[in-house]
Amino acid sequence: MLRLIKNFFIVFGNIFRKPHTIIYPRERIIIPDGSRGVLHLKVDPDSLEIICKGCGLCKIICSQGCITVQKRAEDKGREVLDEFCLDLSKCIFCGNCVEFCKMNAIDMSYKYQLAEFDKKNLKLEKTELVKPSGTIRDFW
Repeated sequence: MLRLIKNFFIVFGNIFRKPHTIIYPRERIIIPDGSRGVLHLKVDPDSLEIICKGCGLCKIICSQGCITVQKRAEDKGREVLDEFCLDLSKCIFCGNCVEFCKMNAIDMSYKYQLAEFDKKNLKLEKTELVKPSGTIRDFW
């Protein structure tokens, strides 16, 4: 009987408390600092060119094999990134590619809501990875 009375007061006290969960589409939270989302290719602010030169170290270090990198040589002999593809269906967002990039050309964005119906939409090309959306902490 004593236990029943104790539980009654616990339940009664919880009625007036604010809930710990949120209602997803209506309420917003700030995404925590250091969250890992989709890769983002950095762009040089002066020349507006992609910093990545296609060395392929991120491809080698990726344990899941989700990164494809190809480079090409220009007429002056300078190497330029030709193709950079990320397969999100394989990516585990470990961040090894960001950590081992010598050029510091890859960054993790805060874009993490990636639900898709079609698997082919999970393959992101260079143009989609350069877009600045999701690189700044924001509400979802």
